[in-house]
Amino acid sequence: MASTPESVDALAIIEGWGWDHADPRFEFHVPVMVPISEAINRLAMEGHHDPAGAMLMLLGEGKLQATGHYRWKKYLDGHFAREGTGPIPAHRWVVLRQGCDANKGLRPNEGAFQFIDADWNGGKEPRADWSWQNDCFSTAQVSGGDWLDEGYFEESYSVTDIEVRPAEANCGSFQIDASEGGGAKSNRGGAPAKYDWERAVAAVVFQWADDGSWHPDIQADVKKRLSAWFAEHDQYPSDSLLKERARWLFAEFQRRRDEADNVAT
Repeated sequence: MASTPESVDALAIIEGWGWDHADPRFEFHVPVMVPISEAINRLAMEGHHDPAGAMLMLLGEGKLQATGHYRWKKYLDGHFAREGTGPIPAHRWVVLRQGCDANKGLRPNEGAFQFIDADWNGGKEPRADWSWQNDCFSTAQVSGGDWLDEGYFEESYSVTDIEVRPAEANCGSFQIDASEGGGAKSNRGGAPAKYDWERAVAAVVFQWADDGSWHPDIQADVKKRLSAWFAEHDQYPSDSLLKERARWLFAEFQRRRDEADNVAT
C-alpha cells in the first residue's frame, strides 16, 4: 500500500503533537494512546481535509498502531471464535479500507453468510462498517461459492474502544486535559493530576471476587465500575485514563477466566 500525500501530511501532524514513550501519570509503563475519534477530530481541526481516510491509510501501513476490544468469528472447515483486548493488526485496517471503497458503489456490498451470525444459521453482514465517531468498526468476508467447496470460508471481525498512537513515537509530552472534556492538548507544564488507581482497581477486583458470578463481558463494564468508584470519592479521571486502565484490568479478568475454563475442562 503506497503512501499518499494526504497520509504523509496526516502523519506529520500527528507526530507533531508530541508523544511520550510512557504516560507520566502512571507509576508503571503505560504508553500514551488516545481514542481514534479524538485523533481524527483533532486532525480535522488542524486543517486536514480527509482525516478519517488518512487514518485508515496510516494504520494499514503500520505507521500508527491501535488497540481495542475485538470479536472474531470464522468458518473454515468448522466454527471458530475468539474475543479479547489487544493490538489490531495492520491487515485488518487494509480489509476495512478495501471494504469502504467497495461500499462506494451502487450495489450493496455485503457478505452472505451461511454459518456465521449470532445463531450460526445464516445471514448477511456489511463488508465494512466504519464508525470512527464511536471508536469502532466491523468487517465481513466470504469466499463465495458453495460451502462444500474446498477452501470455503466466512469471517467477521469487529473491534470497539479503539485507541491509537504513532508506531514509533517521538519523545515529547502528550497530555490529556480533563478540564476540556478529555481533549488532547500539548503539555502546559505542572504536575499531572493524581488519582488513587490502586484503591480503585482493588475495589473492582474485590467486587469481582465477592460477587462470584460477576465477570465483565466487555471492557466498558470495567470502565463503568472504575468510574463509579471514583465518582463516590469525588474524583473524575478523563475518559481516556479510565479506558487505559480498564483495558489492562479487563484483559487480566479475561486471562483468569480462560485459565479457569481450561482447568474445568
